[in-house]
Amino acid sequence: MKRKWRRRWEAVGEKLTFIFAPPFVLLIRIIPLSWIYPLGRALAQLGRIGLGRREKIALANLRLVFGERKNKEEIQAIYQGCLTSTVISFLELLKFCFLPPEVVKERTEIVGKEDLDEALKKGRGAVAISVHLGNFPLIAFKLALEGYPFAVIIKNPRNRYLARFYTRYTGKIGIGFIDGGKRRLATQHSLLQLRQGGVIYILLDQNPPYADIMVDFFGYPVPSFKGPVVLAMRTGASILPTFIVAGEDGRHTIIIEKPFPMEISGDKERDVSHNLARLMKLTEGYIERYPEQWWWWHRRWKSHIDYKKL
Repeated sequence: MKRKWRRRWEAVGEKLTFIFAPPFVLLIRIIPLSWIYPLGRALAQLGRIGLGRREKIALANLRLVFGERKNKEEIQAIYQGCLTSTVISFLELLKFCFLPPEVVKERTEIVGKEDLDEALKKGRGAVAISVHLGNFPLIAFKLALEGYPFAVIIKNPRNRYLARFYTRYTGKIGIGFIDGGKRRLATQHSLLQLRQGGVIYILLDQNPPYADIMVDFFGYPVPSFKGPVVLAMRTGASILPTFIVAGEDGRHTIIIEKPFPMEISGDKERDVSHNLARLMKLTEGYIERYPEQWWWWHRRWKSHIDYKKL
């Protein structure tokens, strides 16, 4: 019954999207880029009125992770920063869809590009792992515009308007799409992309829709995708931790770390779990440094927080 009602609400939401999204998209298209940032801050303030459950989820996650280290005011400040960052990132990304590619290239700097180039020279491809930090879709936009054979593993949006909009723009700039909702096909397409010397982009910080593997995340075991490690072990591709952080002036910095040093013992199951845990710990460091830029909206800790009672 619960799933049935959720599907009905999604159908209603899709219809509303087709009605209200076009004029909103037109507004974003015609206003100057410099207006995006004050508009985003204003909408973030208004958004607090209607977020309700999502706000409760975010604050519960923040208390779980930082409850013993930060007071209530500090947690509220991180939450407000997260909300503002999320809204601005959405508007900014939408605006970039209508601007010349040179604007995205000029406003987004890459640190560590030489490590990606060196990894791809080996001919085995690269697995770029990241999290929902900063304006994370810009990683794909920027690297595709720089000419890298780039494919994103992401579940296809159910909302047809969003799916069409996404496909139209990513196809225009050369971003490949691998539907993570179809596990077997996603694996086949990912292996092909890597064996052709390309890059696949995977976000680690979300719950897989199927039983996979439990990994510690901020001190609490959570289900996680093991795909990045498995793909790297099967193909010899380099794993490159890749993150993006927003600056004060509307600019962004993509940080590509050196290839992740896999630790292999010969016990496949143990190696997958061990290396995935190490990768997750690495992502924690970035979230700790930029907590207001990470998405705290996900129900990431379902085994440790009763989200239904919030």
